[in-house]
Amino acid sequence: MRGSWGFSPRSTFIWAGALILLGQLAPVGVALRTSPGSPCADVCNKQSTNTTGSEIACLDVEFSSTGKGSHFQQCIDCQLRSTYKDSSSGETDVDWGLYNLRYAFTSCVYGFPEKVANISTQCTVSCQPLDQALEFDETNPSANNFYTWCGTSAFADNLITQCTNCYNLTLTQGQDPKSDQSQVYMANFLESLRYNCHFRTPSGIAFPITPTRIFSESLLPSSTVDLINPTSTGSGVNLAVVIALPILGFVILLCALAICCFFFIRWRRRKARRERQSSHLHARWNDTGISTGYGNWGEHQAMYSPNMYQQGYGQGFSVIDNDGRYHDVGYSKNLAEVTESPVVSSTTHSPEREKIHEATGYFGQSSKQKQ
Repeated sequence: MRGSWGFSPRSTFIWAGALILLGQLAPVGVALRTSPGSPCADVCNKQSTNTTGSEIACLDVEFSSTGKGSHFQQCIDCQLRSTYKDSSSGETDVDWGLYNLRYAFTSCVYGFPEKVANISTQCTVSCQPLDQALEFDETNPSANNFYTWCGTSAFADNLITQCTNCYNLTLTQGQDPKSDQSQVYMANFLESLRYNCHFRTPSGIAFPITPTRIFSESLLPSSTVDLINPTSTGSGVNLAVVIALPILGFVILLCALAICCFFFIRWRRRKARRERQSSHLHARWNDTGISTGYGNWGEHQAMYSPNMYQQGYGQGFSVIDNDGRYHDVGYSKNLAEVTESPVVSSTTHSPEREKIHEATGYFGQSSKQKQ
């Protein structure tokens, strides 16, 4: 008995088998996901609305020499340059473009969610600490969790730099493109993700890093400046400043304390030295027993007392003239004023002159003047 469509059960079975066989021969959904109603849907969505591993390339040379690599690059180029945003879901083409870059990186490096290549490289070990962050919520993407993985502690700047530097070293200059194992594109994919975690691209604005720089064998610089608003700072920069400032302040404080201690100790030593010198001089000033070239003060007074100069005619003292003769000058016993008469120098020693001199000069006045 024929069915309502005029086919026998046998023919229906044959058709079903043919459809199953065609389904097996046809490629599984080949696509890169975009936001609903995106102008990039014609470029990215071939047969599916979900990102699939069949469109992921891992080697740099594959993005220019294979169909899947060229398609991936064209789709990402369209999404990152697009300003489209779906009003109902809040998804943007930039969000999905970055998601597709993350999907390609984890698939090529960690084999998650799909293993698309079998490339042996030491960078897999260098990048292993990042896998928990990059794989977070990757199988269930939405506008609510596009960037939740950015806040995980595993996505640290030092680990990202370690990973990107490793893939940058895979650059080769082989003459045979088929033997080229360069994967600098993977490093640029990761740098693009880091930039957007530090400086989130606002809705309705294209991604500030042009796709031609991402698909290039020149490593992108580290994310330190907001390319959309250079005067602002992102969370990554703030984190670095928050960590660095206390350390710098502590070092400056230690240096300041060391300098202050140095000058304080120096000042104390100078002050103590001055005090010791002052106390020593004060002690010597009050010491009456300090000897001098003339003995103590009592001896000095005794040396120059009037009795020292008292001779036969009262108080006085002797002086030596230019010709070597001694003269006594002083006061008489009745304290009369004594003056010295002029001395007549002579080269001839005469007793008579001495008598005249004694009579007129010893006491400064003649007998007539005294009367």
